[in-house]
Amino acid sequence: MTTRQCIFTSLLFVWLRVLTFAAEPRQVNVLFLMTDQHHAGTLGCAGNPVVKTPNLDRLAAGGARFVNSFCTVPYCSPTRTALVTGRYPSSLGIGRNINDTNDPLRLREPCETYLQHLAERGYHCHQLGKWHLGDPAELNCFPDAERDDKAFHKLLAERNKSAGASRFDETQRPGETERIGNVWLHDAVAVAHRRLQQEKSKPKQDVGIIGRSVLKPEFSYESVLADYCIELLKRHQHEPFAITYSVSPPHAVNVVPSPFYDMYDPAKLPLPATWTSPPKVWLASFAARMAAIYGEPGFREYLRCYYGQVTMMDWCIGRILKALDDLGLADRTLVIFTSDHGNMLGQHGLMEKGVTAFYDDLMRVPLLMRLPGEIPANKTSAARASSVDIAPTILDYLGAAPLAKAHGHSLRTFIEGTLDTDHLVFGERGDLDKGAISRMVRTHQWKLSLHTSDAPELFNLETDPGETKNVYTATANAAALQSLKETLREHMRAVGDRATYEKLRQE
Repeated sequence: MTTRQCIFTSLLFVWLRVLTFAAEPRQVNVLFLMTDQHHAGTLGCAGNPVVKTPNLDRLAAGGARFVNSFCTVPYCSPTRTALVTGRYPSSLGIGRNINDTNDPLRLREPCETYLQHLAERGYHCHQLGKWHLGDPAELNCFPDAERDDKAFHKLLAERNKSAGASRFDETQRPGETERIGNVWLHDAVAVAHRRLQQEKSKPKQDVGIIGRSVLKPEFSYESVLADYCIELLKRHQHEPFAITYSVSPPHAVNVVPSPFYDMYDPAKLPLPATWTSPPKVWLASFAARMAAIYGEPGFREYLRCYYGQVTMMDWCIGRILKALDDLGLADRTLVIFTSDHGNMLGQHGLMEKGVTAFYDDLMRVPLLMRLPGEIPANKTSAARASSVDIAPTILDYLGAAPLAKAHGHSLRTFIEGTLDTDHLVFGERGDLDKGAISRMVRTHQWKLSLHTSDAPELFNLETDPGETKNVYTATANAAALQSLKETLREHMRAVGDRATYEKLRQE
């Protein structure tokens, strides 16, 4: 072979390699960011004029934001099940929180999840922080679960040990009259908290602790977990990964350190229009009783701490997103931010989630997605999305096989412009073993909620978006009501809901 032929052959080989590489689909990673009990309206990009979320706002600006995204169940474990399996929790018999690693309802093999599909494709899957579905080590997709747990807690212990007492801000401020652990309670909250402790029916967790944490933010569980997440990004920067960073705040307890605590003046925080108007049907609920006990001063402190927690989580997430940028991974990583459910921030005179209702404040969740080159920037979608749609969407964007038994559908078509004409949203709640259940169906115009114990509710969302007038008994809505009931019945049958439709109250 002549020199000219050798050069030509070498160039041809290089050109063919370039063409082959260009034709190969790029390897897309997954970074799943998740908070808990995060009201969808507490984001700057959602139009909130008070709360500060600069990093999540930038994430939204770089991709798509769903303004009508809903959870399947307004508490933790069932919706987290829906997020990873794409299935309604009732089909798996999960209607309550999974309490420990020995709980018979916990997720374990065999169990089909989107993470299982990714692990089979060679992805390094990591679940960091709150799981609430048992022990992640019982799933084959998390081979490093125990290693991650030990490594993170070692990092947390070392961080605390090296800082010693300097990790605390021990100064007592004016108006702080009681300290519980590492939390200073303001006078109004301290009084209300003592009253709340006397309630006969209340959550196991002491949700009434509301105030300023003396633990500096860089030593918090969530902050150190963000550092460990960054370590994993560095470890897998040349390998496919699917990493979930899941934290509890702004879930109770509603405590937050400075400087986030100081960012919000309670006296200047706007209150919901329905703050003083609890519906009669929910007056006996814990959410209503707590609101009545804390009153406006305690509630304003609650909002202050809640917003502070949101901003602190935004700070943690911002560091993770910056690391993604610095490592050159942002352009090939699907980033998703959402929450497992919302929260009552004074709407309908209710606080927290201790009410058997399907109000949008509980059901609506933030949902942001970014994947440069695939998801257009500054995209706002009004399509109705559900927690069961997240796993199918992830697998769709990664070109992976769909989940065989998923009830949800990929949201990609809505992101790319398809109109949402008949994408319905369904809600569930209630412990199947105890028999008290509730089910909900939501269309663009209507929301129907049926319960075994409480009176049914029907809201016309077009004329009453605040859900203040129950029109279930209005004769003018008879046809719409019947159609909604039939839709709900058929849905329960189709997804294999283990509850019985006929046990739901119809009058």
